[in-house]
Amino acid sequence: MRKIVTIGGGTGAPVIVQALLQAGYKNISCLCASMDSGGKTGIIRSDERDQVIAISDLLKNLIALIPSIGYHQEKPACRQAGIRAFIDLVSFIDGRQRNLGYTIYYALLEKYQNDFLKVQNHLERLLGIKFGGTAIPITTGSSSIYFKTKEGQIFRGEHELDKQSMSKNMITDVWLEPKVQATPEALKVIEKADFIIFCPGSLYGSVLANFFPLGVKEALAGSKAQKILISNLVSNRNQTHHFTPKKYLKVFQKYTGLKRPFDIFLAPKQSQAFFNHRHPKVAAAYASEHAHFLGWTQKELKKLDKYHIKIVTSNTIYITPQLNRLRHDPAKLAKIFKKIISSS
Repeated sequence: MRKIVTIGGGTGAPVIVQALLQAGYKNISCLCASMDSGGKTGIIRSDERDQVIAISDLLKNLIALIPSIGYHQEKPACRQAGIRAFIDLVSFIDGRQRNLGYTIYYALLEKYQNDFLKVQNHLERLLGIKFGGTAIPITTGSSSIYFKTKEGQIFRGEHELDKQSMSKNMITDVWLEPKVQATPEALKVIEKADFIIFCPGSLYGSVLANFFPLGVKEALAGSKAQKILISNLVSNRNQTHHFTPKKYLKVFQKYTGLKRPFDIFLAPKQSQAFFNHRHPKVAAAYASEHAHFLGWTQKELKKLDKYHIKIVTSNTIYITPQLNRLRHDPAKLAKIFKKIISSS
């Protein structure tokens, strides 16, 4: 059985996890950052004086690991209804930004002395299911992201990343304070992985932040896994504005310490110019947020050839019908993963 590790959180990683499950892969290890200081988790961490980890990405990945009900028709109807009710419950956010899913997960973490594996086992017994893998925080130590901008300013906390997402003050460096040790479980799955997938999402907050805990860089350097980077579909003004494939490579080289941090670069088939021509209303909506479609010409993509990085382009884009937002389509991605993984 292929050992697959995903690294990321936010809204991007769960889509990748769902695609892998649809492609028939199981026992997926989902690594995610646990230093978030924004939104609901940030409020909880602040109330607890930063003595608890952020679980927002952890819970999102865990929910994504619930086997699709549509693929398990043999389950009793009452069981299916119970699973749907649980997903609705833990996903709902009330007017005061409270979420019962967070309350349940934090309570179970306390019950099991921060053993997230026992928490997952408890939820499996509660739901009568087997998750399609394991959701693993990159660290259980309490730490925060710091970042420096091109204007020389230093900010603390991932909430600042979100707050300045439309700022022209581009990020130039990111680090953690204090230094924390990676979880043994995270290091183990990295070392034993056959494939490591760097998911789309906030480049610094959801992906690169996972490289900072002690031991991760060494584990990546020692891993023989095929590493796949899935590019974002849309830029962030302060993180990936006018990013090129080569710029992705340089940033990953910087924070992994590896000359070739990924072996495969999965990018949209459309260039930015083609997308803007084909979908002018969507492009205009993102432009109003100082964002743009991340697509490149073959000439730009071929600049990775000399690094022996394989380029895979695909049309996995889904445009939401109501808000015209861009997303990766799990069903389309599943087909791509089957081709990549089965041929390696």
